[in-house]
Amino acid sequence: MTTNFLTDFITLLVVLNPLGKLPIFLATTVGLERAVRNRVAFHAVLISFGILMVFLVAGQFLLQALGVGLNTFRLAGSLVLLLFALSMIFDTVQTPPPTQPDITPTERAVFPLAMPAIAGPGTMLTVVVLTDKDRFLFAEQSSTALALVLVLALVYLVMRFATPLVQFLRRAGISILSRVMGLILAAVAMEGMVVSVLAILRQL
Repeated sequence: MTTNFLTDFITLLVVLNPLGKLPIFLATTVGLERAVRNRVAFHAVLISFGILMVFLVAGQFLLQALGVGLNTFRLAGSLVLLLFALSMIFDTVQTPPPTQPDITPTERAVFPLAMPAIAGPGTMLTVVVLTDKDRFLFAEQSSTALALVLVLALVYLVMRFATPLVQFLRRAGISILSRVMGLILAAVAMEGMVVSVLAILRQL
């Protein structure tokens, strides 16, 4: 159980990449007062949690309804994660331009922070794969949900203290950490692809 929790926590931490959210958060909250920025961060994490919990609980049922096998989905998800990891390594992740001043804090929280920055396709795919109901018991799925809560809490803390973190790490430090996380995520994605391919071949 402990091993499963640590694996899920590290995987979600790498996929969500809290420090990688700093540029997007700063761009979407430019010119706002500190209290409003904190409210935007909280709403973004809360909305993301709701979206990801839906996928954690019902994502596999949705796939079954669509007739998509989990191994095929896991392979596709691993490929998406690999492409996302490569974008992190080569620094090609696009940062949205600053939003218009008339957009409300909740609207800023929904897009682009909650989606697609936090609850993006890669994260949705990850929570579905980590809670495969054919492989994991309810207790293990609950452990994954707890890991998700803790990582989202870290994302919130990073956004809440965005300004001092940027001043401390500077652009170079954030770039280095983002690339290291990209390498780890690429390794996780490659392992997932190998496992998925072997599982599909065994079914043939």
